Amino acid sequence: MVAGARGRSARISIVVYPNAYHDFDHPNRPLQVRTGYAFSVDGSGKVHTGTNPTARADAIKRVQEWLSR
Repeated sequence: MVAGARGRSARISIVVYPNAYHDFDHPNRPLQVRTGYAFSVDGSGKVHTGTNPTARADAIKRVQEWLSR
């Protein structure tokens, strides 16, 4: 997806944060495993969610820099 967008002159990048899960950018959500979801990476219905302060800070910084262009 990213490579295709670059080919159309879009300024795009993707950053993958190790140990960051869904809601990693929430201000204060404890890391937890939630169950009962129809879709999950491993098909078990279990998903991880919770704040990752390091990833959150970097993502906010990157978004602010991108928006200021």
